[in-house]
Amino acid sequence: MDETAGLRGAPLNALRSFETAARRLSFANAAAELGVTPSAISIQIRRLEARIGRPLFERGHRRVSLSPLGARLAPALSAIFRDLDRLLEITLAAETDTLMISAMPSFATKWLAPRLAAFNALWPSIGVRVVGADHLVDFDHDGVDVGLRYGPGDYSGLYVERLAQARAFPVCSPGFRDAHADLLRTASGLARLQLIGDETALRASGLPDWGAWFSAAGAKGIPRIGPVFESLHMALSGAAAGQGVALGLTPLVDEDLRSGALVRLFATEIVSPYSFWLVCRKDRLRDRKVRAFRDWMVSAVARGGAARLEP
Repeated sequence: MDETAGLRGAPLNALRSFETAARRLSFANAAAELGVTPSAISIQIRRLEARIGRPLFERGHRRVSLSPLGARLAPALSAIFRDLDRLLEITLAAETDTLMISAMPSFATKWLAPRLAAFNALWPSIGVRVVGADHLVDFDHDGVDVGLRYGPGDYSGLYVERLAQARAFPVCSPGFRDAHADLLRTASGLARLQLIGDETALRASGLPDWGAWFSAAGAKGIPRIGPVFESLHMALSGAAAGQGVALGLTPLVDEDLRSGALVRLFATEIVSPYSFWLVCRKDRLRDRKVRAFRDWMVSAVARGGAARLEP
């Protein structure tokens, strides 16, 4: 007998109540998430159990756990509701002229966020939603209009446009520079200070790291790296707070250099084999909001200019 036969035609409220309670393993927490009472959750689930003819939960004193049938049904139902929520989100975005952008968190935080007001001023009718992701999304199913990526640019079958060649050089706060001015005259002196690392360089061989920079500067040996952060924007925040010297990456570091939160220390820089790219489906370039954002991005990155070496 098909154990899911009773689910056919089941009320959506009952299915949603079961899925939420199964995910939270609590009728009270499910009620809080859905904005109803625990008794309403219990009633919906009992009606669903009566329809199926088998229990979905094993009820104990002050706790519930999934029955074997409930444990089999819950993951599939969760996936269905995720897809439904995503479909509604995509439909709403299309109807409200909302541009959904997927960007690596460091780029979204350090470059895009400080500049989005300028895009909104030019295009007030276009809503913007930014989603952080380090991987290339599925443009056919994730509802994303434009991706902003840091990588080699080999995104087959998509429209790909290079925004900027990434370059790396040491940066620190003005206060840290002034406090260690003598040591910061040379690369060997820099090696004696607190160097902040990030895991961006671990994504592929050849990406900028401290070892590559010191080699380019003519220094021997690999210095000891201090705290290591998961992302570049965390490392740059540490440097801006005076915690040491980070390896800044253009154009992510442009805004901090412009505002004076960070200063560049040496003329020596290394060029990353990765660049920053704008990526989207080829047919999406005909969309007004995608074309407007593409044109604005290209212009905004070009206006960033070169990072000035502080005296």
